[in-house]
Amino acid sequence: MTTSIETLSTTALLNELISRGILSQNQADSATKKAGRAAEKAAKTAALNKLKVQITEAVTGGSARVYSVKETGNSTGIMNLVEAERSQVLKALTQLTAEGVFRKVGLVGGVEKPTSEVNAFQIRYIFDAAVPAEEEEVAEEEVAEEGK
Repeated sequence: MTTSIETLSTTALLNELISRGILSQNQADSATKKAGRAAEKAAKTAALNKLKVQITEAVTGGSARVYSVKETGNSTGIMNLVEAERSQVLKALTQLTAEGVFRKVGLVGGVEKPTSEVNAFQIRYIFDAAVPAEEEEVAEEEVAEEGK
């Protein structure tokens, strides 16, 4: 009796490969665990991307310019705008900063300082409704070319 590979589920395919001696049980267990880890990672990535969209939408619609993870006297807290764990908000803000949506600064007495010169409680995220960093670079190159 021959079995078509297209009709087998992942588990059935692994069992078939084990029965034919192509894979050992250890290799099959390893492949199952690896697939499980990949699925978990994909789910976490999707949740983080959804959170990034929620943060961007909340910030774009708001009137504040300075944000922090939790609300302070001089900044709006991102955690008040979206429902998520603090660690997830920090990951999303880090990625949004790398993408140019936010600018990470140290804010001491209303004066911006480099983040290396302030403590963790003084870190703020500035939302500039201007163009993201990649588009700014393209715009600068176009202006430079027009000036030639």
